[in-house]
Amino acid sequence: MERDFFKQFVQEHKDAFESEALPPNMLGNILEKLKEREKQAEHEASKVKKLRINYTWLAIACTLLIVGGSYLFVSQETAEFKKQDKLIALAPTTTAKTPENSENTEIQVISTTKTSQVFEKQLAKNQATTIDANQAIFKGLGDSTSVAARLDAILKAGSLTALKQPLKAQLCKTFNEDNNDNVRLAALEVLAKIADDKYVHEQLMAGLSKQKDPVVQLELIKIMGNNSSPEATDKLIAMANNPLTLDAVKEQVYYALLTNQ
Repeated sequence: MERDFFKQFVQEHKDAFESEALPPNMLGNILEKLKEREKQAEHEASKVKKLRINYTWLAIACTLLIVGGSYLFVSQETAEFKKQDKLIALAPTTTAKTPENSENTEIQVISTTKTSQVFEKQLAKNQATTIDANQAIFKGLGDSTSVAARLDAILKAGSLTALKQPLKAQLCKTFNEDNNDNVRLAALEVLAKIADDKYVHEQLMAGLSKQKDPVVQLELIKIMGNNSSPEATDKLIAMANNPLTLDAVKEQVYYALLTNQ
């Protein structure tokens, strides 16, 4: 800015500079004008700065005013909502029965009735199926002319989730008395699943003395070998001392006796 002023000054007083002698105190006049120009610029700058500061504080004040007003408005609205909620909570709740509600209730009753009927039919069907299955098993176990029929009946019995006492007794009878070794072995496999049953346990214990087939004996020892009762021990010792018992069966007996000691 100083250079522009100086340039302007030179242009304005160009004729004076071209004269032979400079006016007195020319440099001093130039410097004074420059100082006055600087003071005027500083004064204008201070005015602008003050105006900026005033605008800034005004904007801050407006912002605070808006925020405060918003907070008061929201607080009042929240208080009103809370008051209404309390009134609603204290007011008694009554539900009027409309025809629509009655129709829905009737539909639910009809649906429940139909579900119960379907369940009863399915239960009756399952019971009938179970009865038919048990009858088929008893019929197959009693078929003395067909080994295949008896084996098929035993497999069906093994697939049942639970065995009733008559069926348990029939399977034990088959295990003890059937003249076919494979049938007796198949019956033993089914009875092994319920060996903890008192009646079945007694029949398996008796089988330690009755069974003569080596394969059946080996499987029976595996099932009853963990029994450390005196009766089981005596029957195992008697089986081992029997001269007709195979060596493989005797070794299985010795192993069971040593394990139980």
